Amino acid sequence: MVTMRWLRGGSSRAKSRDNGGLSRAEALACRPVRNREVREEKLESGDLLLTFPLLVRPWLAGLARAVGLQDRQVLTRKLQLDEMGSLTWALMDGERSLADLVEIVSRKYRLQRRETEVAITTFLRELGRRGLIGFRLPREASKGEEPSPDRAAR
Repeated sequence: MVTMRWLRGGSSRAKSRDNGGLSRAEALACRPVRNREVREEKLESGDLLLTFPLLVRPWLAGLARAVGLQDRQVLTRKLQLDEMGSLTWALMDGERSLADLVEIVSRKYRLQRRETEVAITTFLRELGRRGLIGFRLPREASKGEEPSPDRAAR
């Protein structure tokens, strides 16, 4: 899995693999994969409530331990998804590409493809930043390979 530089902002112009970036087409071919540590609960409204472990920077965790503020308990956070977010989350099965998600959501909500692409990439960027998802490159997914540890999403 890999974090997608394209989703972190910057230009959507084609970038070569030589400088570590992905082209727009390569990014759209990536497959979002859920973090196995995320727990989901369906609310009465139909929305999803995600519970996930809090990512703490190592230097901050060390500082908290040094001053006695951190106990051994795992800290968790919760995130409630709206209808479109819940659908997008449900569609992330590790098999569908980002382009597939955009197509399905744009059809369901009758949105412009570009508008949907921006909304979903922004949403996925936030999920990735929080450690809820990673991305499988097309060649990793097609070969059925496990992603290498040095390419794991954070």
